Amino acid sequence: MFENYDAFVVSGQQNTITCNREGSLPMSIGLSGLDTPCCLQPVTIEVSPIHPLIQLAQVIPWQALADMVLPDLKRTTPTGQWWLGRKLTLRLHLGAFLLQWLYNLTDRQVEWALKDNAAYQLFCGRGLIDPWHTPDHTKIEEFRSRLSPETQRQVANVVAVWATELGFADPSAMDIDSTVQEAHMAYPSDAHLMVKMTLLVHKVWTYMKQHIAFFADFIPCVDVKAVKAKARAYLFRDRKDPEHAQTTLQELWHEAFKQIHQVRKYFDVLLDYDIHRMPWNIRRALEQVNVHCSNLFLHVASFLRRGIVVPEKALSFHAQAVRCFNKGKAAHGLEFGRAFQLGRIGGNFLMVGACTSIRMEDKASVRPMIEAHQGLFGQGVLQSFGTDKGYYSQANCDYLCAVTGLKEFGLQQPGLDVGSLTEREAEVHARLADRRAGIEPLIGHAKQGGQLGQSRMKTDETTLAAGYSAVGGFNLRQLIRHLLGKDIKLMG
Repeated sequence: MFENYDAFVVSGQQNTITCNREGSLPMSIGLSGLDTPCCLQPVTIEVSPIHPLIQLAQVIPWQALADMVLPDLKRTTPTGQWWLGRKLTLRLHLGAFLLQWLYNLTDRQVEWALKDNAAYQLFCGRGLIDPWHTPDHTKIEEFRSRLSPETQRQVANVVAVWATELGFADPSAMDIDSTVQEAHMAYPSDAHLMVKMTLLVHKVWTYMKQHIAFFADFIPCVDVKAVKAKARAYLFRDRKDPEHAQTTLQELWHEAFKQIHQVRKYFDVLLDYDIHRMPWNIRRALEQVNVHCSNLFLHVASFLRRGIVVPEKALSFHAQAVRCFNKGKAAHGLEFGRAFQLGRIGGNFLMVGACTSIRMEDKASVRPMIEAHQGLFGQGVLQSFGTDKGYYSQANCDYLCAVTGLKEFGLQQPGLDVGSLTEREAEVHARLADRRAGIEPLIGHAKQGGQLGQSRMKTDETTLAAGYSAVGGFNLRQLIRHLLGKDIKLMG
């Protein structure tokens, strides 16, 4: 291995190998510790006072944050008596909760990080809490689940308020835009949904035959392989032949219906006693079958007959707050999830509006976003406001003209002839249109560092909360950037 070196010297005393190559500096390789087993011993880790997490912990008003979450914690106790039972170390769990936001960590990842990372421990109050301990991942999940989505939205927005009080944000200007958060689900094609329903029925039926004596000797079974074979024939069909697609989808429908129908009728004779004894995952599968099975095959049959998708067709069995979005962008095809309305203020902080509907239509969101801004920063603070063309309506234009303190707004009008504007109006229109485009990369950063792009949660409520938490995590990261002295250009 030293054939390219002119000389090498092995020093036993220092346990190093020193190698010299002609015309190069000497290089030493330390070999100590390679043949010694790892030993446990106390280690002192020094965390710098200018560490980002330490600086962030010093500016967070922990008592105000605790006051925001206490109503949810009092309301969600199992016994209804929040002052009894095991004491909850609020400072510790709030720190772990914000760490999840900052770094998009799972519950287990937060637990492991708190055991290994000294800066994480100090952020979560080590040295302030006696005794301090690392919470189990189940307790981290339990604490997060007890906070309602609306509370998490308020916490995400209040970070922008903290930044304003520190002089890092300027709420006098705001631009808004919408984005889609995709749900944790597969593409909702009819073929995938019928295969999924077959698997659910097979799952419940297998449990019934194995654990309920009455069904143990029943002969019918669900042939999952036969259904999957028909599904493969449809998915790998000749895409240039529409008639072949219609035929293979019909065959899949008939096969799935036949396999499900021969055992589905026995689900109706299940006793409540047997259902309550089922594990939670089997009960959930049974509930999904009872709710969606009949409608699924009716809706697919309607599509096969008329060629039109039924508007109320279910897109997922476990997620109900899901709609199809098609924004016509090259980088995005059809997206299945829910929409969020976001506002950008000076200093590049985001605020998120309350999701009162799944689609959150742009035209209907101008007034709620203005009111949300006023609720955070007060009346008369907002002086400049910008949107894209999707928000334009005459009603919104009249409303913005009447907003207290609003000096200018860029409510872009589709088909507007800029030449018809005065020089002053054209300058304001161009400036606000350019400024509004600055919210697009911020939305991309919020999606990249959280679950605003696609949620990993399984329920509608936790998926909504994950979207809010992504905005909160983005705001915390922006706050850290300001605390570290990064130069962020304010909105003009």
